[in-house]
Amino acid sequence: MVSFLALALTMLGCACIYLASPNQKWHVRTSPVMSFWAVGSLLLATGFSLWMTAWRPLAGFFVALHITMVCLFALPYIAALRAARREDGHD
Repeated sequence: MVSFLALALTMLGCACIYLASPNQKWHVRTSPVMSFWAVGSLLLATGFSLWMTAWRPLAGFFVALHITMVCLFALPYIAALRAARREDGHD
């Protein structure tokens, strides 16, 4: 159960950090960058600590890094696919 909560917090933290990026393509209007950075950092720190309690500390740290890397890699591509589907009229 702790692993699912850690996964959710890590993914939400990555989404907040992505939304704080000036090149993000998820929202058309600009968002308050500092609040997204603060919330994303807090969520990532909480997710990292939960991963380290669910697993051994070193293993939890590297699991959290791996999930963060995958999320931050995938979010721009998901936004691009979403924009392409919207242009084609599928959305």
